[in-house]
Amino acid sequence: MTDDALLSMLSDSAARFAGTGTGRARALRGTLPGFDRDIWDAMVAQGWTGVMVREDAGGQGLGLTAALALIDPLARSLAPEPLATVAVEAAVLAGAAAATDVLQAIVAGRVTVVAAGGTLEVRAGRLSGHVAHVPAALGADLFLLAAPGGLIAALPPDAPGLTVTPEPRADGTCAGRLDLRDVVVPAGALLTEGAAGTDALRRARAAAVIATAAELFACMDRALDLTLDYMRLREQFGQPIGAFQALQHRAVDLYIQKELSRAALAEAVAIFEDADCAEGADLDRLDHAASRAKARTGHAALLIGREAIKLHGAIGVTDDHDAGLFLRRILSLAALHGTADRHRMRCDALTRVAPDAPDADLPPPPPEYLATTRLDVDWNAGPEAAFRAGLRAFFEAHYPQHLRDKGRRGTPRELRDWLALMVAKGWMAPAWPRAAGGMGLSPARQLIFIEERERAGIMRHPDQGTVMLGPMLMQHGTEAQQRHWLPRILSNETIWCQGYSEPQAGSDLASLRTRAVPDGDGYVIDGSKIWTTMAHHATHMFLLARTDPAAKKQAGLSFFLLDLATPGVTVRPIRNIAGHEEFCEVFFDAVRVPAENLVGPLHGGWTVAKSLLGFERLNNGSPRRVEGPLKLARALARATGLDDDPVFRSRLAAVTLDVADLKSAYARFAGLVGAGATPGPEVSLLKVWAGDCAQRLTEFLIETAGEAGGTAGQQDFGGVSIDVLAPFYAMFPAQIASGTNDIQRNILATRVLGLPRPRP
Repeated sequence: MTDDALLSMLSDSAARFAGTGTGRARALRGTLPGFDRDIWDAMVAQGWTGVMVREDAGGQGLGLTAALALIDPLARSLAPEPLATVAVEAAVLAGAAAATDVLQAIVAGRVTVVAAGGTLEVRAGRLSGHVAHVPAALGADLFLLAAPGGLIAALPPDAPGLTVTPEPRADGTCAGRLDLRDVVVPAGALLTEGAAGTDALRRARAAAVIATAAELFACMDRALDLTLDYMRLREQFGQPIGAFQALQHRAVDLYIQKELSRAALAEAVAIFEDADCAEGADLDRLDHAASRAKARTGHAALLIGREAIKLHGAIGVTDDHDAGLFLRRILSLAALHGTADRHRMRCDALTRVAPDAPDADLPPPPPEYLATTRLDVDWNAGPEAAFRAGLRAFFEAHYPQHLRDKGRRGTPRELRDWLALMVAKGWMAPAWPRAAGGMGLSPARQLIFIEERERAGIMRHPDQGTVMLGPMLMQHGTEAQQRHWLPRILSNETIWCQGYSEPQAGSDLASLRTRAVPDGDGYVIDGSKIWTTMAHHATHMFLLARTDPAAKKQAGLSFFLLDLATPGVTVRPIRNIAGHEEFCEVFFDAVRVPAENLVGPLHGGWTVAKSLLGFERLNNGSPRRVEGPLKLARALARATGLDDDPVFRSRLAAVTLDVADLKSAYARFAGLVGAGATPGPEVSLLKVWAGDCAQRLTEFLIETAGEAGGTAGQQDFGGVSIDVLAPFYAMFPAQIASGTNDIQRNILATRVLGLPRPRP
């Protein structure tokens, strides 16, 4: 059985067990111990409590992914049984402590609960203090108590000196407060202590945090589904309320938060399952991933739970409706194991090493990275640390100092030597497959490439050929077109711009008026394009033109490749608010295009253009747009003494995790493209989130600069030269290009969420 088949089987089994309603959760509210023992025994009989227990202790020996496949369907029905508490947290702690007896008890169904933190202390072999907010404490058969110094002991709830007091939770379930007064820890009850115990508890707590994040994700996903169903059906003012744009955009923002949560959670699970972490080699990395997942899911679930009530209107406030049940469960889970804000600050504490300082953990760069000519190298092979070290060394050695951190696009002229070196090195197209002349990087290594490029302050060159046109030609171009154009794109012999927008056709691209009329062995183009980025530095343009004026808007378009040196082309630069000439207006007066430069079928350009728009939106959602401002904000804070200010650290932690979650979401879509897929409409979420992040970060950078935030041009901050305003100005085109963020929200609302369009 494949891993996917096993996970599907586990998930289906739990879904059948959970059913589709929340009636059982309603009935158990306010009862003790807060869950159904008979249902628990049935779960035990299915073997679920032993899903993560090693096989020689009677378990199934599966990982966290398998456990979450069971937990997710149960969370969607608000099942109150403590499967995550026992099968994940307790099982991981007992496993890390090599406590076979406890593992066997977990498999047998004893409700084993971890109690750590609080005021517990050990004196002369006795435990005293208290621990609050312990899940399932009133139904526990065994407590795994963790005290300072790494001591972990297994004690029954009736141990002399141990009392358990009920703590009602927001969702009607019950936690408990444990009070201990001189509780004796018999020799047989001591599982471990010292560094081994400390590491075991860290790993168990990370697992518990991730499992709680997974429960939060399931709850928010179900709450959002309920809300979208209601928005499709509920009518007011003669329309389904889901057709109102204001409500659609609110729903889309909730969807984006959910998808960011999915990405952060998936990364945390992958890191937990990583072999190095399983051996305890990198617990800081695991702690960071777990806290990032809880920070995002905690924030997103509370937002979705709250908005679900409001989008339902009055019915959402009633106890009869499930929206309130999910909000109350979310309130309980969001607080469990730490709030979103606490986990954001925990992430910040784990990453306080200055990001621009020499990284002591990086190995020496491998020699193949230092070469200045193309080598037959698999850049995905070898450790990621060596890959990062090699990129860093190459960029530091060869990228010109005077062109770093300029806050604008570079021109082909000023970047000529650098681009020639990248061509010779074979690094012009990191995401292209090696067979097509690219580096063939995996999504994870593409992100490292972006990070190191931004760390070095490398200007973005006119790259529409590599990031948009090339991938599109690989899917829609003829063999002859691929043979002709792909090598020229890689060699930088052709520099491309995009001819989509027109004076009366911006986000409404299908209304464009530029015409292409068949004429002999080609076409004649008349019309104009506007907001064409870097057209005055380009040699070629890919463009849409109308070839069938009688057809519906989208049906009459065709996609062409045009040499801008062709007679009849006029390019007029436009100065932007930053004072730079980065986009242009382009005029076509009887411009001839050969027939072989038609990409895709005649009148079939809309399909080709949508494919390219998917690549463009993936590019516009790239983390590179926000990595630079984040790096500058950190450098500015260190230079101005803000780095230790708690308010600044809190804000920095929030925007840093916004960027981290964007990276995780981007990696998912980059993986699809790497596998040969065309990005669907859901890729618009990247573009929206990247634009929103860029706005927050660039405004944050200006505020961090204080009074210097209103000064134009490069400024010196303690030896660091920063143009504070340049990233802010650059943010606006990023939010507008390839369809404004509001248009992207419209696309997501109707084509991804399935919300209705307004009736005539």
